[in-house]
Amino acid sequence: MNTVPVGVNIAANILGKLETSSSAGMFVRDTGGCLISRLGLSRSKDESKEISFAELSESALFYFSAPALAHGSTKLFAKQKNITKDRLLAPLSELGKISDKTTLKNIKLAKFARTGTVFSVILPAVFGIAPLRNLMSLASSGKKDFTSLIGLENKNEQKEKKQAQNKAAKLLKSLGISTIAGLGATFGFLFAAGNKNFYKKAESYLDKFLKHMDFTKDCDLRLAHYGALIYPASIAGYFYASRDKYERMENARRFSITVPLMFFGEKLIQNPIYKKFDKIYKTDVFNGGNIRTYKEISKLPENMQKQMLKSKNAAYSLTFTINTMAIAAAVALLNRAATRHEFNRDKALVNNNTK
Repeated sequence: MNTVPVGVNIAANILGKLETSSSAGMFVRDTGGCLISRLGLSRSKDESKEISFAELSESALFYFSAPALAHGSTKLFAKQKNITKDRLLAPLSELGKISDKTTLKNIKLAKFARTGTVFSVILPAVFGIAPLRNLMSLASSGKKDFTSLIGLENKNEQKEKKQAQNKAAKLLKSLGISTIAGLGATFGFLFAAGNKNFYKKAESYLDKFLKHMDFTKDCDLRLAHYGALIYPASIAGYFYASRDKYERMENARRFSITVPLMFFGEKLIQNPIYKKFDKIYKTDVFNGGNIRTYKEISKLPENMQKQMLKSKNAAYSLTFTINTMAIAAAVALLNRAATRHEFNRDKALVNNNTK
């Protein structure tokens, strides 16, 4: 009898939960790794507070709020268009089986309404995280400049501290108007689609939109959603909220590294790792590029599971460490060193010019 060691099983159970595409699993995996690294390298208590707020708020919106809104709007628009929830959750590729044109139109419009509603709410919220973070710091510490926040200089502006709440109220009002504008555009399209000629002209564009912007059957967001809308909104929010040139440069370095890695780096990093551990343990977890999941391995004969799980545990742990914690730490260290160098250089230039 070739039983799997207890330690291997425990590790597999823990890592298996991180491997899942569920909102909770993705939240722990992506946010936890980045947050630990960034907090460990933060330059002040104020920066630690900002990192915690931004990372947790973004992940809550990405992994919980959007799917929850999609579930709620699915029920709403399915009822409003008098179609079943299952039909609304079916991918666009399956709609060709529906012969009734009125039903098909209602499903497409309900799908559009769901996506438009979700992103009308989510995008302004995502954009607002960075500026709201700044105003929270200003209200609590009076530090307006980024260099003060990270401890390179000491400036405390009590006047700005008192005005922070008013600025936050104005920002929230602007974000609310943006949400209303998005919802207005969504429902305006639905109203216009009641005209047969308008819908006939718009249907091909609607199909293209839904091909890329539809939700999965579990109402989860695919990477395509992030790439097309959410991440640009988040990045724009960070640059809009940059308090000085040093923070702008830190944002530029951070996103120029993390965004390409998000879309292209995972396979470049994980594939060689899985191949290496397959060679060490004489397994085929990599399986020609279709990496076996923990769930798939658990269905294999027990005499195969021991080596498979050892290989999978080692490969997944190393991939997770590099893709999340190590990259986050590397970016933080790069920004830390570069900003200090740029600040000291600028300070020396100012001192030389005043002599």
